[in-house]
Amino acid sequence: MNSVRGRERERFSLAGGEVVVYDCEDPADARWATWIGPWNMAHGLFYDPEWESRDIVEAFTRVTWNDTPEGLTADPGKRFQLSLAFYLTTVAGVGTMRVEPKQQGVERIPQWRGYRAESGEMWRMDPSPSGQEAPFMLVTDTAIATLFPWDAPRSGQPSLRASAGSAETAAQFLSKVKRVDWQA
Repeated sequence: MNSVRGRERERFSLAGGEVVVYDCEDPADARWATWIGPWNMAHGLFYDPEWESRDIVEAFTRVTWNDTPEGLTADPGKRFQLSLAFYLTTVAGVGTMRVEPKQQGVERIPQWRGYRAESGEMWRMDPSPSGQEAPFMLVTDTAIATLFPWDAPRSGQPSLRASAGSAETAAQFLSKVKRVDWQA
């Protein structure tokens, strides 16, 4: 919600969760909608003319959502095809990790040799233009895990460690990950 700097337009129940729709300030010509389940959420930007409630409901009901404490899956059935799938998780004191199928992001894998980590090969990526710490990418046989360092809080409390959320903490964490697999 903070990233689109919007105002809430409407809220309604859908498929065991709740949908919240925001009018965006950035991008100004869009609406951001999120389906919030018991444990996870799915979201997207919608543009005129297909940004009314019925359009958002139609998009979110094209798939069957399975929301569990371990993650959220979407099954498009035989009628539709998912074009993008990934998993986000917050690691307290380290940052946010995005995991996606390897074939989905293969063009982003550097052509040079990376650091040999326990579960795959790791690279430090270019820093973001916003001045945040540079993310790290870990590539395994089936997945790409990208870790965005920041001082992610523990149970709603800020970290007390001086190195929390640093590039060094993120690199140490990612290099010790035992295994990252993508299964669909």
